[in-house]
Amino acid sequence: MNAFDDVRETIRTVFLDNVKLSYGCTEPVAVGLSVATGKRYLIGELRNIEVTTDRNTYKNGLEVSLPGTHLHGFEMAAALAYVAGVSELGLQVFKDVDSDAVNLAERLKERIVIRYENDMKLHIRTKMVADNEVLVEITDSHDNISKIVVDGKELLNTQETIASKKDAVRSITLNDIFGYIELPHEDILKIVEDAITYNLQISEKGMDVEGNFGNTLGKGINAYVAAGIDERMSGELMPVMTVAGSGNQGIACTVPVALEGLSSGIEKERVVKAVLLSMLVTIYVKGYTGKLTPICGAGSIASSGAAAGLTYLYTEDYDKLKSSINNVLATLFGMTCDGAKRSCALKASVGTQMAMNSKVLSMKNVNIPCGNGFAARDVEETIKRLEILTSSLRNFDQEIIDFIGHC
Repeated sequence: MNAFDDVRETIRTVFLDNVKLSYGCTEPVAVGLSVATGKRYLIGELRNIEVTTDRNTYKNGLEVSLPGTHLHGFEMAAALAYVAGVSELGLQVFKDVDSDAVNLAERLKERIVIRYENDMKLHIRTKMVADNEVLVEITDSHDNISKIVVDGKELLNTQETIASKKDAVRSITLNDIFGYIELPHEDILKIVEDAITYNLQISEKGMDVEGNFGNTLGKGINAYVAAGIDERMSGELMPVMTVAGSGNQGIACTVPVALEGLSSGIEKERVVKAVLLSMLVTIYVKGYTGKLTPICGAGSIASSGAAAGLTYLYTEDYDKLKSSINNVLATLFGMTCDGAKRSCALKASVGTQMAMNSKVLSMKNVNIPCGNGFAARDVEETIKRLEILTSSLRNFDQEIIDFIGHC
């Protein structure tokens, strides 16, 4: 296998690790998955469940509605997963939630305790006690079950291998991604087509719901993005293709490119490749900022992917593609994440509008100059600077938790 084939395989692996179908917001889903996994090993009647999460996971799960319900909270997520969760479904663990499951889960909530710790990395530790004791840990990715311990006996421990996935993202470059778009794997293109179908469906559903943010905004592309995210955050039980751990990012980086391409009469093959580019750029930038951050991924990072995809619909010029990414990141990176909730839709609509603006600017060879704020001469350096800036906001997540849910 030559170097080109090695890069293609790496990108394929990175894509498959970061693009998954999910029902509901991925933070409560991850907690649900840990509980659904643990109950497979539990013996006897449940006594209690203790869940400890990192603070970013905790922040994102406080106010977002759970799929198939209008309820929120990790206690209900854990209870629903115990009642109706199917661990084999991964991020689709809540697929079978119905009104009976909700009624049963309500009775279990008092047996569940939720805590968080000041850990910057995605980490969920769930202890379940019945006639035996089961410990399940999720690390790095929302569906990465990295440890299972039953009555002190370790059945699984893959935590030492986690860093390699992050290293894989960092081993490639934007030029590698641009090159891959011209010769992608067929199975990857099929997943992208599914992503377009699923994510457009929930956006179209949201546009028909009275009071939905997108429905209220009107008929533009940014309204469709807002509609899908608002519907998802409101608990709609519909599948969404997530990108880099987030369904909102998935919607924000697929819907604008797909709508622009399809409405402009661009051939389907090019539209699918443009959406693939958008997804890969989003994954690439998140490889430097981290899966869960104080920065709004749907509003700033996914929109940089969307800008690249929108630009690719009309040109394959690498410089223009890089400018489109750089323009968005250097403009919107300061948009913060104050938890998953309905207003994420409005942040993503702002990001979508900026992505569309950036496409226009880059097509005219306009790039935010080096030295304007943190913008670098090369977008690769701009992206690396994001890692430093993200780390400098460590206190933000701690402070914002005190405000979420309090008027």
